[in-house]
Amino acid sequence: MIGIKNRRGLVLIPLLIFVLLTSVIATISIGSADVPINKVYRVLWDIILNDGQGVKNGLCSTAHYHIIWDIRLPRVIIGILCGAGLATCGAVMQALVLNPIADPYVLGVSSGASAGAAWALLMPLPYFVGQHQVTVTAMLGAMIASFFVYTMAKIGSGGKLKPVTLILSGTAINAVMSAITSLLIFMAKSHESISAVYNWQMGSIASAQWSTLPLPAIGVIFSIIVFIRYGVKFNLMMMGDDDAIALGMNVKFFRTIMMALVAVVVATLVSVTGIIGFVGLMIPHIVRLIAKTSDNSSIILLSAIVGAIFLIWADAGARGFFGAAELPLGIITAFIGAPFFLYLMAKKSYGGKME
Repeated sequence: MIGIKNRRGLVLIPLLIFVLLTSVIATISIGSADVPINKVYRVLWDIILNDGQGVKNGLCSTAHYHIIWDIRLPRVIIGILCGAGLATCGAVMQALVLNPIADPYVLGVSSGASAGAAWALLMPLPYFVGQHQVTVTAMLGAMIASFFVYTMAKIGSGGKLKPVTLILSGTAINAVMSAITSLLIFMAKSHESISAVYNWQMGSIASAQWSTLPLPAIGVIFSIIVFIRYGVKFNLMMMGDDDAIALGMNVKFFRTIMMALVAVVVATLVSVTGIIGFVGLMIPHIVRLIAKTSDNSSIILLSAIVGAIFLIWADAGARGFFGAAELPLGIITAFIGAPFFLYLMAKKSYGGKME
């Protein structure tokens, strides 16, 4: 396994992959129309290995085929990509800024992407079309937010990043970007667009389709490969800027490139799913707890798998707890993540030590 040196991590990886695969089948069966797990397995097996001959020959229900293949499987795959992407971005940000509570949501990157996407949804520009415009403006918003958070944190701490000033600058940028989104909603004239943005801000993967998969898939898979590839450099970053520079790293360049990649990944996900918070905060800490390692290659890969498992089950709860009425996914992650955030804030490690 590329870059994975932790023995416990090597044992956990196949186990977690097995849990993920079984979770995919189990969560596809959950929803307002329950589908037996054996039917899910039979339909997936038939489509993947038999080119759908069982459905064509009447051996599998057409209704089950459409529910599983056209509705729930794309949704589960988007959930996997979103969970993996947000979790790995959280792990990377925590290493880059030496802050155990760093996260795309907490530091305002998600809000920046949200403001950019809201601009495209409510006040379309005469460039690009449809989802591409939303994605591009979300990327711009995420990068602008990242730039201001990083710059304000450095100014506020005298040139060196400190956890407290980073959180304060993230909170400020979060508020500004949320205000911009609210202003755009206030200025918008279409009630349908306003309603769409409100629902989108709460976070959901209910609108997932096969056509929306390629861009998030490319972004998330590419970023995970890059992050794992440079796991050793993330380990050096956690020693502190001075030590990393003494060992030959171009810290400023590396941090800028990696933060830009984080912004791109978050933007591609936010443009499809809306704001889903706290995944990048919680999952890396859970991984460090179960894997007993500080090696970032292991943490990043395990975070991707655990994040995917967490989010598809959270989404299964969102569509299964209230029958036909579906709870926005962002509400579930917030209810779980906010207490976790408060717990980390109360720990002595808040000063920057990664445990």
